[in-house]
Amino acid sequence: MAGKILITGATGTVGSAVGKALQSKGADFVAASREVQKVKEKFGSGVAAIAFDFADHSTYESATQGVDKVFLLGPPVDPGMDRLLTPFVHHLREKGINRVVYLSAFGVEEVKDSMPFHATLEKLLKDNGFAVTFLRPTFFAQNFGNYERDNIENRKVVYSPAGQGKAAFVDIKDVGEVAARVLLEPGHEGKVYTLTGPVAYSYGDVAGILSEVRGETIHYPAPSPEEYAQVLNSAGAPEFVAGYMNKVYGLIRDGHADYASPDVENLLGRRPGDLRSVLVKDLGKQA
Repeated sequence: MAGKILITGATGTVGSAVGKALQSKGADFVAASREVQKVKEKFGSGVAAIAFDFADHSTYESATQGVDKVFLLGPPVDPGMDRLLTPFVHHLREKGINRVVYLSAFGVEEVKDSMPFHATLEKLLKDNGFAVTFLRPTFFAQNFGNYERDNIENRKVVYSPAGQGKAAFVDIKDVGEVAARVLLEPGHEGKVYTLTGPVAYSYGDVAGILSEVRGETIHYPAPSPEEYAQVLNSAGAPEFVAGYMNKVYGLIRDGHADYASPDVENLLGRRPGDLRSVLVKDLGKQA
């Protein structure tokens, strides 16, 4: 299916992976971001870059000019994301841009009361008749390098309130490749894909793998939600962050994320990337 694609959040971790996958396939796409210079740094000067901000409605028209499909990705850790994205969804409807791939999240049903924004946006897209595909990735394998690096390298711990639960951490590159595929070929409208890695690991398992790949002991202290909140608050994190993250990690802690989906392998025709490979690349010590 030909057509120009708009990627929102193009300079973020997932948006970059989607753009790279589309770029490798020679697809026609526009990379939207509040920071256009970062788009050029990510993808090179050959990729069309456009200034875009969900909060600035004046950017909507230029971002969607000539666009047929949208990869819709909201900002992370924003409990008001549904309110932020809703005006843009209405703009797409008014423009007649019907094909949307929305990056939702694993466990939407389990957290729809405490963190309803993904469920609200999924309903909005369905109720407005979009030809939508929902991608529901689990926890990202790259999060350890992106967000836990200081803890791992300097404090020798992984520090998350995940209890003894497990998750099949997904490689962000696989998420990008899946998104590119469902954007570029027909037959994915109305589908929901759960994106995971091939094996579920506990955080104790992760600490063990990190110990092996780094050649030093990495601990997992299994902090309680209360301990975790106290540490974040003491570090100066905004007050809502601890509550938000405790709800997210509660999916693991309460056993809801202990599931390896076949969707990545079915869509890409290969085994998904495994957590160990990502940890070796991102956090392994060079010989």
